[in-house]
Amino acid sequence: MLDRRRFVIWNVVLLVVLAFIIQQVVMKGWLSSFDQAAARLSRDLHASREIFTKTVIFGLRGTIISIFLPVMAWVSWRRRSWAPVAGLLLVLLFETGMTGSLKVAIGRTFPYDHYYYENVDVNVGEMAFPSGHAANVIALLGYVVWHFSRAWRRPARLIGWSCIGLAAIDVGVSSWLIQTHWPTDLFAGYAIGAIALLAIVALLNALGLNPSATAQRSPTTHL
Repeated sequence: MLDRRRFVIWNVVLLVVLAFIIQQVVMKGWLSSFDQAAARLSRDLHASREIFTKTVIFGLRGTIISIFLPVMAWVSWRRRSWAPVAGLLLVLLFETGMTGSLKVAIGRTFPYDHYYYENVDVNVGEMAFPSGHAANVIALLGYVVWHFSRAWRRPARLIGWSCIGLAAIDVGVSSWLIQTHWPTDLFAGYAIGAIALLAIVALLNALGLNPSATAQRSPTTHL
């Protein structure tokens, strides 16, 4: 559980991390060199695109929404509350807005556009940075797990969040191996997804719309 102080700390940390990654990408700092080295390694590994284009599916916005939007709509209908489905839509809008704005503002090339990776260009109109797939896993799947896990026992909650971690790793590794994203695209996507998730969870709690019917903690003091 996160109290208010920890919630603020986590958001500050995530924003600082995101700002640092953006600075490194725009100014072509040492993280940009790391991106180039990682892209060369992924090229040399010759990973199967047939396999990893399928494993990256956990980060597809359309796939997640097509599965979980009906689920959350059904939960909203059963509980006679708009909160479950509205929360998912708000997380979607928040993380998509942040991701899309940065994609347009930075305009970074994709790794598959390069071979020698001597330069990672920005302000060229492409939209590699940040990764929407990475943001989707943390924000959308994270919201679903948070929503249902509030009524679960601690071991079950740990399993749920571990699944989110594994899905995030799967999407990140798959995207790196098939060269659809630089590593910093993925790191920034994770940060944005976490920021969006925390923001919407805090909003629902502040409105007294904690989704767990069995939770005894005050929704205004815990996430």
